[in-house]
Amino acid sequence: MDTTGESTLSIILDLVVLVAGLQVAARLRPVNRRFPIVAVVSTLVIGIPSLLQFAVPSIGAALSRQPSLELQGQWWRILTAVMAQDGGLVGAIFNLVVVAVVVTLGERAWGRWRTVVLFLGPSVVLNLLAIAWNAPGGGSSFASDALLLSMCALGVLTLRRPLILICAGIAAAAGIVLVGANDAHGVAMLLGAVLGLGFGYGRRLSPAREVETSGGARAQS
Repeated sequence: MDTTGESTLSIILDLVVLVAGLQVAARLRPVNRRFPIVAVVSTLVIGIPSLLQFAVPSIGAALSRQPSLELQGQWWRILTAVMAQDGGLVGAIFNLVVVAVVVTLGERAWGRWRTVVLFLGPSVVLNLLAIAWNAPGGGSSFASDALLLSMCALGVLTLRRPLILICAGIAAAAGIVLVGANDAHGVAMLLGAVLGLGFGYGRRLSPAREVETSGGARAQS
């Protein structure tokens, strides 16, 4: 299974998913209106080492996924791999912008702790699978793709508007095509969608119950 996402098909479909997913995410009813601290921390924690690795390559080597090293006991790499971008400087900057935007919208739609789970959880799962695929590397795209698709699932469950259904359907279809093309990013997308259905089941459009305001309204994150 390819984990690089560097094929032409992968790049095109990733952009399609990003555009379609953001259409859904931007329309979700917020449950958290507080400062997006998870988004800020995630962008900094991922961004600093991701950019520094281009000046100090040993940083990337120390953080990235290396199946042979994980199997020798360095299992912490399945978590730190999110901080080691493997798509070059331009790709790293693009991925960090995506992290900032997607996690901000996720924190707004899901609340804080759900966003952390939906962002990091799929990344860890995909990095574990990558060991079985003997695929070294790293990056934040697994995490961003999964969180974005989780919001598509939430939109389908709670909004049920034609535009939401169309955009979510396009994103899910792209994920299926990527799986068929042996691209691991499709697996991350579908895993995010499944988790989004699980977390979003039973969500109701009730502002009085759901909205978490900056003034200290009931928090559900």
